Amino acid sequence: MNNQWLLGAALCAAMLGAQAQQGEESVTIPAPRLKIELPAKQHHMTVADLNEFRGAYELSNGQILRLRGVGTVLYGEIDDQGEHRMIAANHNTFVALDRKLQVRIDREQYGEPGGEVLMAVPVWVAETGEIGEQVVRLATR
Repeated sequence: MNNQWLLGAALCAAMLGAQAQQGEESVTIPAPRLKIELPAKQHHMTVADLNEFRGAYELSNGQILRLRGVGTVLYGEIDDQGEHRMIAANHNTFVALDRKLQVRIDREQYGEPGGEVLMAVPVWVAETGEIGEQVVRLATR
């Protein structure tokens, strides 16, 4: 009987030790990296189609996205940071040729437009001291 009790105590101690080791391990899950990719094939849009998207949009961080152009040429700019020539990736998504800006505008029939803006912003890389780029996501409102 004493042997069974000792065996049970030893098993409990082993299980507690295993659980303690599991608690000390950490798993790092990296955040998904956002990318701005040019479409394999440009989506053709008429002047009338593009005119629906031209204008100014307030972003979730208070900045202003402006889409302007003439004919089928479209430019996008956030605040006064410089214009980017854009092409249509599909019926509501536009990508800058320099891959610094991507805009998706979701139009509701009677509501405010929504969507998403991906923008490449400069970041300082501490390990190397160099300036790199990071893509950030902004929402329109």
